[in-house]
Amino acid sequence: MPASSPQRAFARLQGEGVDPTPARARVVAGVAVALSRALTVELPALALLSRWGPPVEIDLAERSATPWLLGTVDESLLDPARRRAGGSFYTPAAMAAAVVGWALEELPSDDPVVCDPATGGGAFLLAAAEALAARGIPPIDVVGECLVGADIDPVAAAVTEASLALWCGGGAVPRVLVGDSLSLDPPDWPARPHVVVGNPPFLNQLGRATARPTSQAAALRGRLGAAARGYVDTAVLFLVAATRLVRPGGTVALVLPQSFLATRDAATARADVLVDAALELLWLPSDAVFDAAVRVCVPVLRRGGARRATLAVWAGLPPVPSHHVEVDADELRAAPTWSHLAVSAAEVPDCRPAVAGTLGAWARVHADFRQQYYGVVPFVVDDPTGVLDDAAFPRLVTCGLVDPATCRWGRRPTRHHRRRWEAPRVDLARLEAHSDLGPWARARLVPKVVVATQTRVVEAAVDVEGAWLPSTPLVSVVPPGERLWHVAAVLLSPVVSAWALRTWGGTALAADAVKLGAAQVRAIPVPAAGGGWDSAAEAVRRASITDDEAERRRWLLSAADASCRAYGVEPSALCDWWSARLPGGRAP
Repeated sequence: MPASSPQRAFARLQGEGVDPTPARARVVAGVAVALSRALTVELPALALLSRWGPPVEIDLAERSATPWLLGTVDESLLDPARRRAGGSFYTPAAMAAAVVGWALEELPSDDPVVCDPATGGGAFLLAAAEALAARGIPPIDVVGECLVGADIDPVAAAVTEASLALWCGGGAVPRVLVGDSLSLDPPDWPARPHVVVGNPPFLNQLGRATARPTSQAAALRGRLGAAARGYVDTAVLFLVAATRLVRPGGTVALVLPQSFLATRDAATARADVLVDAALELLWLPSDAVFDAAVRVCVPVLRRGGARRATLAVWAGLPPVPSHHVEVDADELRAAPTWSHLAVSAAEVPDCRPAVAGTLGAWARVHADFRQQYYGVVPFVVDDPTGVLDDAAFPRLVTCGLVDPATCRWGRRPTRHHRRRWEAPRVDLARLEAHSDLGPWARARLVPKVVVATQTRVVEAAVDVEGAWLPSTPLVSVVPPGERLWHVAAVLLSPVVSAWALRTWGGTALAADAVKLGAAQVRAIPVPAAGGGWDSAAEAVRRASITDDEAERRRWLLSAADASCRAYGVEPSALCDWWSARLPGGRAP
């Protein structure tokens, strides 16, 4: 078979009827053989070279002859659906080097053991190998004695072995287990590590393709306890297991979804990892690092570290210092989120409002789900000329139509269920006759405030007549009738946007966006009754009834000032920050 590129060789093998896994392994094996020639390395006996059949001949022309190449080629051959289902995304070398550098910073120089519990193509163990060699440890000893790992994918484990064998000149093979690290106890590992680093699979438990089977979920709860309950991402469970695996005094540094800092389902895991470890550093890469549409963070924890310390927060890629936060590990264990660690006062003002309860104490808050989103699809009609009646055909309002103190329905096109609509309505009679959503629709067709998600400030609009059907993921807030505008004034206050970013930041796709579900809206603090809150409510009402955009903005700023005073917060800096984040930016 003539030499070819990895992608062409893979396509040819599949065309010959070879299954994807052995085809992928044979192609990467061919890359390993080509690299061994280019690097003049004699490879030892490796699973990659024999387990799945003979390596194919690969042309490495115009490719960098480096052991890091194996992992990138292996990832490129994975089917996109399989990559998403398995959370398989190769870590850039620069990111792995930064994480390893922090993790090894204060460890003994004499042969520390570094573990990656989900090796993938071996990026973190390669970075660790280079860092340990820079300390003067011979490369063969680094690979044979200092590195351990595991991966549930046998091809990935074999790729890690081959990459490190190439790196050390063929003189050693690392100890890489094939299996799920979450099912391993400390005695199951070849050595107890001083350091655990890696990029474990991100497996969102709300997605069908990535949710754990019932039996696996039960087994994890049995092993990891309450930390494994609910919808906590699998990557977070790797952090829990790692802090239990690492030696006292050792360090854990894993790449996690940034939502780890804020989501309710990760709260028990956040508390668990601080039982006998302390958070020493937090890295927040500012841009998307992987092909997957998810933002990441890297917490660095030391088992047995100081309970009170100054946390260094880094940002960007490459990382640069951002700010410092004084933390108490025991207080952090009890905190509802860690979002406040991620923001500095320069990014989000740190206001301390005077509060008199929460929004959920006197308003009903509802969030709808997939059932309602998909259930209305057959009954949506477009009404671009505005001839249909609101009572029989209520307006379908999406997040994209909600701006502060206004709804753009009929003035701005929107999308629902992959289709563009000019003025979407729902045929209520047909919905009630041909679905079970009638009671839901009637319950939502009441005066309310709707709250958008994934926005730079909290954006809310008032449905005075109860004529809107909210489309998921809008949140509906139904207060007593006389408090409709007061609820809107709370939601549109700069104090609440700053509070939301500091409390729940990290749960949205964008790092500086606000994403509030029903539980978070219920927890929003409200000010004491009085003139300030009344004035803010009246200003929001006026902002909502005008069609003049400049006038609406003036009333919004007036409401913002009044609401800050109602919360006992100095409005000047906070209102400036908030107004700059409003849709359209700062007023000229």
